[in-house]
Amino acid sequence: MLGRLVGLETEYAIRFAPAAGKRAPGNRAIYRALAEAIGREVSVLPGERRGGEEGRFFTESGASFCYEHLPIEPEGGLIEAGTPECLGPSQLICHQKALDRLLEKAIPVAQQILTERGHPGELGLLKNCRDAEGHIYGAQENYEAEVAKGLALFAYRASLVIVLPLVAIHCVIAWALAIVMMMLLLCVGLPLLGLAAWLVPRWRPSIATLFDQDDSRFERTTARMLWGFDRVLSSVTTAIAGLPFRLFAFRRQRRALLGFLVSRCILTGAGSLAADGRFGLSEKGPAIRRIMRVTAAPGDRPLFDTGNLLKELFGILQLRFSSYTRLFERCQRLQLGLSDSNVAQIAEYLKVGTTSLVLHMAEAGLLEDAPRPRRPIAALHAFAADPGLQARAPIVRRAPMSALEIQRYYLDKAREFLRSTPTPSLEAQELISLWGDVVAELERAPSRLFGVLDWPTKLALVERCGENARAAVRKKVDLRYHELGVGYYAALESNGLARRIVGDQEIEEATRTPPEQTPARLRGELIRQVARSGGEGSAGWDRVRLGKRFRGKVIPLRRP
Repeated sequence: MLGRLVGLETEYAIRFAPAAGKRAPGNRAIYRALAEAIGREVSVLPGERRGGEEGRFFTESGASFCYEHLPIEPEGGLIEAGTPECLGPSQLICHQKALDRLLEKAIPVAQQILTERGHPGELGLLKNCRDAEGHIYGAQENYEAEVAKGLALFAYRASLVIVLPLVAIHCVIAWALAIVMMMLLLCVGLPLLGLAAWLVPRWRPSIATLFDQDDSRFERTTARMLWGFDRVLSSVTTAIAGLPFRLFAFRRQRRALLGFLVSRCILTGAGSLAADGRFGLSEKGPAIRRIMRVTAAPGDRPLFDTGNLLKELFGILQLRFSSYTRLFERCQRLQLGLSDSNVAQIAEYLKVGTTSLVLHMAEAGLLEDAPRPRRPIAALHAFAADPGLQARAPIVRRAPMSALEIQRYYLDKAREFLRSTPTPSLEAQELISLWGDVVAELERAPSRLFGVLDWPTKLALVERCGENARAAVRKKVDLRYHELGVGYYAALESNGLARRIVGDQEIEEATRTPPEQTPARLRGELIRQVARSGGEGSAGWDRVRLGKRFRGKVIPLRRP
């Protein structure tokens, strides 16, 4: 019932306050210091370099870290952490908290490393989805799910074959453009710069700074040009190549989950202060623009994100043909773009647990009459903007419903499903009981969920600032609520004012122990084996390479 593979990807924002008179290092340098600090705590193995990933490595628990950034902003990146593949919500929450714990431990060590490298200052990490300027980043949820069945599965696989020539053409053009750009740069650009420096001596210092590693202007300029070409090329091919996923992938699940997901923010929202000072339930919800991804643009934020499937499809560009063939498997990774980063354990557990349960019911065909909002994105925005929980959205063939009423529908269906199951799991029973308790409290008084859910807790802290508090003071509470180790929620938790479901000992063990009966178990064991032997290797989500790149042994990772 809850035994599918699940995972979370979380982005952590970097906060660095340099010492007086000192310059802050770029975020890339901070990530490298954090990676070194994590490597001192647990065994690690470098990741295989793929696409735009930078500095990815895997730990002995099977988890992953990398530096996530746009090609045009190499120093404006974030820390991305991915949990190992887990079986069920309890295991997943434990390993998500283990990632938080590893980063908490790494912060003071990384701070010392940066000081030794000439960058003294105070380092912090925020587990949230929206910064002070309103930029959106954050979390994604991943669920193993049946991509389609019957004729829909046949149509899905056939469409993957049909779009293959388009993808191949895209790859040829992309490689040709990259080669032409590099040839122009080497044969024209660099000689012209050299000639300019020779003819006009006073330009030499400015030209030299283009290649300064700390300045990286040359890298940014080159990246902007390549990224611009790629955006133009991808705008058409992504829209067409993504048709197999939009037309056929996860259709049953998407239809059944739609009402649940747009109303889920009353359980899982992290809370957020908008630019106008109004408080909303979700950081990421207001930024969602589509039900499914259409383009590869960062601002094209969908509820159901097919970006992971598109990456596998376009893996041919990096000559990863196995990634294309994996798309024909019956089970694929359903990724949700609508996901706030939770620091409250109960909120994070409900996010993953209730979604897993509803997904199971959808695949069993038990949600054919689920409420479907007429305008799902508008409904999501209305629910996310209403801490009073009074907003109602038009529903197909039903009267308008509030987020609470929609959640009550899914909760009642889950209870019926549990009663009809001959041998329900204990975890499912406990999950539904917790879900029911939280919905009941939301109906009575959301403020009673202080220390249980994120948004009521943050709202109470913001309101304690007073009505006349400056916007900057209220926003500081909004942001510092999410800081690892020293944030406001961390303080509540350390003082016993926040409810927990996993303890410190479980979390500590999960920093080193991979989940059983998952691909992460073998990955973690191999990483530990290589680290202890002092050998070489690299790791990925689907395989581990022992030895050097062209002479090593490749071990595929499959679910036991």
